[in-house]
Amino acid sequence: MDAGFLRTAPAEEGARLERLVLVARHGIRSPTQDPLVLGRLTGRVWPRWPVGPGQLTPHGRDALRAMTEGLAEWYDLSCHGDDHPCLADPEPVIWADSADARTLESGAIMARGLGASRIVSHHAGEHDPVFTGMAPDGAIQKEKDRSDGRDEAHDVLLADRHERPEAVREGLSRLQALFAPQGCGAGQSPCFSAPLRSASDGRLDRRSGPALGASVSENLLLVYLQKLGTEGDSPAWLGRIDPSLLAAVLPVHTYLSDLTRRRGVRALRRGEGLAAVIGKFLTGEGVRLPDGSGPARRTRLLVLAGHDTTLDALAGYYGLSWNFVDQPDPTAPDTVLAFERWRLRDGRAVTRAVVFHQSLDALRQAAAPDMEHGGRLFLGEITRQVPRVDSGTGVKRPGAG
Repeated sequence: MDAGFLRTAPAEEGARLERLVLVARHGIRSPTQDPLVLGRLTGRVWPRWPVGPGQLTPHGRDALRAMTEGLAEWYDLSCHGDDHPCLADPEPVIWADSADARTLESGAIMARGLGASRIVSHHAGEHDPVFTGMAPDGAIQKEKDRSDGRDEAHDVLLADRHERPEAVREGLSRLQALFAPQGCGAGQSPCFSAPLRSASDGRLDRRSGPALGASVSENLLLVYLQKLGTEGDSPAWLGRIDPSLLAAVLPVHTYLSDLTRRRGVRALRRGEGLAAVIGKFLTGEGVRLPDGSGPARRTRLLVLAGHDTTLDALAGYYGLSWNFVDQPDPTAPDTVLAFERWRLRDGRAVTRAVVFHQSLDALRQAAAPDMEHGGRLFLGEITRQVPRVDSGTGVKRPGAG
């Protein structure tokens, strides 16, 4: 956590929660690559899923419903209390990333659980500028994004070469032992400990070393959460996926996310668009969404249904970081980053960042988060809502003026 953007703020008696933004990762999905592709990449036979690649599973829907019910209870969206304004009146607005069916479906699930009659989104199947930080007609911006991607790939390769942490090395070693103990010899593959490399277009090759390891470790988590491998005809190696293995290998995923999603101009650009919507909504300004609509100024609850990349973009933008003792993936399915706008007794308004998550076991059992034992984690207080321009990147960031 960057002390320049956040400071610890204890709960204050008499403070009233006035507005709330929830930024959520979608529910449990299948891997985005089909089992045959994963088999070619890893040398193992992967299990079949009940849905197509990258789709929300029935179990994932149940787990997300449980998370949503937990949030509704925590924030008293049934409005039984009289010590704070009712956040569900007027009706909450749910904005879902239109790029994928899993985010649209997750938005619909959250809408039902939080008291909204519908979700709103950009055109289905198209990239949403709120979540990508890119103008809808941004052909020039897309070319700049490609150029920035090539420059940042070079920086990522250098950082990995000189800064690979020991926990990441251990995670790569565990992946190697699981999939291909001899894979790094005589040019065989996969070799998870190999250096990161650039693809032919100059951007990061997602099948190289830790990049492949990050993807595979996340897929292992999804397999475990979905309870695949418990059937009698499942590949035997699936029985080795347990909390101990996941705790060892998921730092690889977190490491690559930090290198590629939380640093650099492109990450800040994505965070900037999201932060602009969040900041304006929390301060009661008018928010205009890409379809031309926007929440009524009286609306108190806005939900943005996105991806783990959405959480990473905001974490990088605000200097947030977190981890959990019962969940090795800090941006696991259903993880929710909350921005709470509080009114203190002296009239001052403060914004506090909070993260909600389900433990490994809760996700596996489709249970609600345990708010009293780590399901809710207070991150700090956002010290400034109005962004400033970073002279080095031209991207707006919050912080001291």
